[in-house]
Amino acid sequence: MQTECYADLMQSLRGLVKCALLFSVCFAAFAQQEDPTFKTQSRLVVVPVTVATKAGLRVWDLKAEDFTLLDNGQSRKITVEPWGTYDQKVSMVVVVETSYLSEAALIKISKVASSVSNITGEDGEIAVITADDAVHSVLDFTKEWEPLHTVFEKLHASTERAGHVLDAVSAGIVLLEHRPPTNRRIVLVFSENVDRGSHARPIDVLTFAEKENVIIYTVNYSAFLTPFTVKGQTSPPMSSNDPRKAKPTTPVNSTGLIDIAPAQVPIVPGFGEMLRSFKFDFGKALAEYTGGRQLNFTTLDRLDNDLNELSVEVHSQYQISFVPPQEKDPIYHEIEVQVNHPELVVRARPGYWIGVPVEEKKPEPPPTSKPTNP
Repeated sequence: MQTECYADLMQSLRGLVKCALLFSVCFAAFAQQEDPTFKTQSRLVVVPVTVATKAGLRVWDLKAEDFTLLDNGQSRKITVEPWGTYDQKVSMVVVVETSYLSEAALIKISKVASSVSNITGEDGEIAVITADDAVHSVLDFTKEWEPLHTVFEKLHASTERAGHVLDAVSAGIVLLEHRPPTNRRIVLVFSENVDRGSHARPIDVLTFAEKENVIIYTVNYSAFLTPFTVKGQTSPPMSSNDPRKAKPTTPVNSTGLIDIAPAQVPIVPGFGEMLRSFKFDFGKALAEYTGGRQLNFTTLDRLDNDLNELSVEVHSQYQISFVPPQEKDPIYHEIEVQVNHPELVVRARPGYWIGVPVEEKKPEPPPTSKPTNP
């Protein structure tokens, strides 16, 4: 009798084990099928905010309740992190125009590696890209001072008149896209206030920058005024056979970064004015659309002061974040950040794109290469 009961018990246990195994297999298959749905969840929109007095003095002591964010006119639930309360590393790509027209400016830029390094801080990382008639990645991301200093010291003008600055900015955004998503992402551009020969469309570059939460700061100079402020430097007129006087060519960019946007987007009302400004104020359009800032210099002292000012700004910003609404089709949302002190000046990105598929294929980072010496 005991033997029969034991046999019945063992048979029942074997049945339970089979059921458990079958359940586990079905659950695993179901989980594998359901996993891709999590990839379409909403991203977080991050908005660094600079607050200052009308005299330009930074305001440090605002609290979360002092801020309001309007998204297409509707108030959003936001998270506000005051300066000094968030430990966020900075990843920055420095873009330097190296066309022959930039020769005098490069003499000054080559001396400010220390000021550039201060913008990212001790735990930050910096990569460097140069732009003439092509885009060159001359320094991969590094936290070390020596490689950055060496690259800046060796900056020199090429024999090319073209300056594919916009292509270089798009390459910089691609590099930043591959950095940790928790890092603050910055592109710092040293260039004339004009682009010569880029193939990337401004609207695509700016949309890509917005999608990747990239802020662009531009430091512009005049190729005609800067030479007069370089001590001990004289620029004799070009002879008729000087290679720099030859008609420039604009070959297709070899980095493969021309189509930098995952999908072309329609130009929405208000963008027309911004795109037209690219022809007249290239640096301002890049900076203002991404929440950055445009600076100009002619002397080394002015350049050094501007970079120190940027360092203060980057490390004194408030950080606002929120979850955007679901959108089926690509659409641009205008945002406005307000503080309950009307006498203060607030600067932040003017909007963001939503509804662009998150699984779109993106271009790869450019190969590290050194520009050919003239």
